[in-house]
Amino acid sequence: MRTLLLLLSFWTPILFAQGEIVIRRPGDGVSGFDLTGFSAPSAAGRVFQDTLRRNLELSGSFRMVPPSGAELRFVGDAQESGGQLTVTLQILDRASQRRFGKRYQIGADQARTLGRQVADEILRDLKNLQGFAQNRLVVVGTRPGVTGKDLYLVFPDGGDLVQLTRFGRVVVGPRWAPDGESITYTSFHRNFPDVVRHHLRTGQLERISSFPGMNAGGAISPDGRHTALILSRDGRPELYIRDLRSGQLTRLTNTPMSAKSSPSWSPDGARIVFVSGHEGRPHLYIINRNGSGLRRVTTGGNENVSPDWGRNGLIVFTRRMGRINQTAILDPQTGNVRLISPEDANFEEPTWAPNGRHIAVTRSQGAQSAIYLLDIQGSAPIPLLRDQGNWHMPSWAP
Repeated sequence: MRTLLLLLSFWTPILFAQGEIVIRRPGDGVSGFDLTGFSAPSAAGRVFQDTLRRNLELSGSFRMVPPSGAELRFVGDAQESGGQLTVTLQILDRASQRRFGKRYQIGADQARTLGRQVADEILRDLKNLQGFAQNRLVVVGTRPGVTGKDLYLVFPDGGDLVQLTRFGRVVVGPRWAPDGESITYTSFHRNFPDVVRHHLRTGQLERISSFPGMNAGGAISPDGRHTALILSRDGRPELYIRDLRSGQLTRLTNTPMSAKSSPSWSPDGARIVFVSGHEGRPHLYIINRNGSGLRRVTTGGNENVSPDWGRNGLIVFTRRMGRINQTAILDPQTGNVRLISPEDANFEEPTWAPNGRHIAVTRSQGAQSAIYLLDIQGSAPIPLLRDQGNWHMPSWAP
């Protein structure tokens, strides 16, 4: 819930095409900015300033530089008084023409919230791009001294880490619902693998699949009416669709000699990508939601797992190459695959950011794992969450 009061505004709304991706070389389109003209004397003001800077740099479109090399100058201040933070910000280009100008007032304890909002507004107004600073990640975490694996919510800048579940058991495979109001996951808190829907506003836990045997998947369709599940109720794990209102089940696959996993819906809800090993090693397959048109869409690598079908129409997934897990992108229309992660560690369990350009992944090396940010335009991986413990399976809110 945002509690921001926008007092003055000098911007004009800009429309942009969703899903359009332009691949550039690292550094192309990156604007250097200078913050020395912005005054933040109070603690809350410095929190705002640091949050703004961090999220602008995470966007891949801005970089803080010395004043002599800055394309953009940030001028204004963040004043704290009576528990309120008032921020006045203008952005001037090299010709001193104003590119952005706004004034905000908010509770001082909401300085991080404001920093994220302003970062997204600057990206939209100056670059005509969608930001992700305000879209949280859900991750699976194991922390020192805490039993089991639980779910945590965190913003991409690594701030405001909140523990969501406290089962003290294993929780895996979190997925956001398309409306951002709930998260589905597989929980073993009743000693059996149930698919649970966690409603964030109320904290209510709704079991949406608790058949004997395996219950996994839990990917909710774009229209919010169905969920794709992996169930072993009829023997070996198969792919099903369940109507969330009536509970009706529809079985889509019938390849009993192999396991299935990780269903993910196409943006239009007409197809599902999932993992199956019924032709040997694990590969990605696409099937129509009525069970027709099953086809294999990957061929290379030792195995291909963990697909996430983005709103940009591309599928990001994990491909094992030799001893390394790498993050790859598949164009399901052409079959082209592009590896985008370095080979210095395992980069796996990818999830698309809402902007269709960035990807959050689990980076693991030895026994340690953390959440990192990948940019499909080629910038170096950036750590998002490296708090004490191990962090896995990110899923990005829509």
